[in-house]
Amino acid sequence: MKFDKGFIKEFLKISFPMMISQLLANLVNMTDTVMLGTLSEKAISGVSVANRTFFIYSLTLFGLTNGIGLFISQYYGANKRREMNQIFRFGIILCCIVCALALSILLIYPEQIVKLFVKDIVTISYAMEYIVILRWTFIPFAISSISGVAFRVIGQTKVSMYTGILAFISNVFLNYILIFGKLGFPAMGIRGAAYATLIARVIEALFLVCLLNSSYSLFRFNQKLPLLEVEKAWQILITSIPLIMNEVIWSLGLSLNFMNYSYVGEQYLPALTVTDNISNLVFVMFSGGAAAIGIFVGKKLGAGEVEEAKENAKKMIVISLGIYIVGGILIISTSSYTPLIYSLDGETLRMASFLLIIKACFAWTQGYSNSIYNILRSGGDTNGVFMLDGLFTCLGPVLISTILSRVFHTRFIILYIVVESLGLLKVFLATYFYRRGKWVRNLT
Repeated sequence: MKFDKGFIKEFLKISFPMMISQLLANLVNMTDTVMLGTLSEKAISGVSVANRTFFIYSLTLFGLTNGIGLFISQYYGANKRREMNQIFRFGIILCCIVCALALSILLIYPEQIVKLFVKDIVTISYAMEYIVILRWTFIPFAISSISGVAFRVIGQTKVSMYTGILAFISNVFLNYILIFGKLGFPAMGIRGAAYATLIARVIEALFLVCLLNSSYSLFRFNQKLPLLEVEKAWQILITSIPLIMNEVIWSLGLSLNFMNYSYVGEQYLPALTVTDNISNLVFVMFSGGAAAIGIFVGKKLGAGEVEEAKENAKKMIVISLGIYIVGGILIISTSSYTPLIYSLDGETLRMASFLLIIKACFAWTQGYSNSIYNILRSGGDTNGVFMLDGLFTCLGPVLISTILSRVFHTRFIILYIVVESLGLLKVFLATYFYRRGKWVRNLT
């Protein structure tokens, strides 16, 4: 396995814009948490709970759009542009259906959903203030999700970078003036953060819609095309359903873990949120690697270049491991200082530092299994993806954390260590599905 200059150059060309895009997205989350931390630690907890609903929704769309994206990628590799556009249109319809269902649930049962996660009255009130505004972001996010994936899987990753820059600037600026009441606006606190997110999502979606109808885009909203054939639509659905179910189960699993953490130590939810913010920021480079896997592997498979796809897959595993190992070292070396940015103090501050060290020690397992997850997905081995991710989450972290928290009432820090260490088991499972080789196929 040789990393020639051409491969490195192409990898950076594809991955760098995605890294910047994801970095900016994580900086937005970090800025939200930092600003809300000046209000109170319970404000951080409230927003974190409310965002669990968006987390489940966004990952459902992630599964759907990436299932569609693997077909777009391979049809693009086979130079079948007409079919590629038909699949894209079909994806928009499916995303709108998912959006309508999710929004309906949050319009009818917002308080009941929030109370599943926390019991503290103040935290619930903060979460409700945020969620009644946050739910309207589901509409623009549906359009942004399918559009962003469509551009990414054909190699136009700069679109995600431009979108990320626009979202970052608008969100941070609006957070500042709406949370704290600047430039003549009233200080709205947590509601200001929610309105800032909603406006930024609308701006992001409008930008992508305009771009779709520009000369830069290979996709078109206004181009007249017949509906996708029933047989092809069914094939896409059958392939995408395991991905959708995987993301739904995985997101629900992580939300159940969150509930179990809350059950044994609700006071530590701010520390948990800060740990996620910081680790996501450090491991942002992997988002670029994930985009590169879809192109280096999926596009090559669609073009019939199987051996080159397999060689690229090996290289991406090595790169992913390297990113997570270096990131883990960086997190450990700064774990005593970074939580201070979020206005944490006392026991919450100490807990955040401990959680960061634990997260960093097992980070490499996440890098390895995530790279194989993306390889399996690129080749359409959606059953392997489901068993590696969704099913493992249910039978691993969710089951273990539920038993330890509800039956044995394990201490918060011990529960966190056990759940994170399950990544070691996932490494063996990922290796099995990778070597099985069912991902090595042409879907076109």
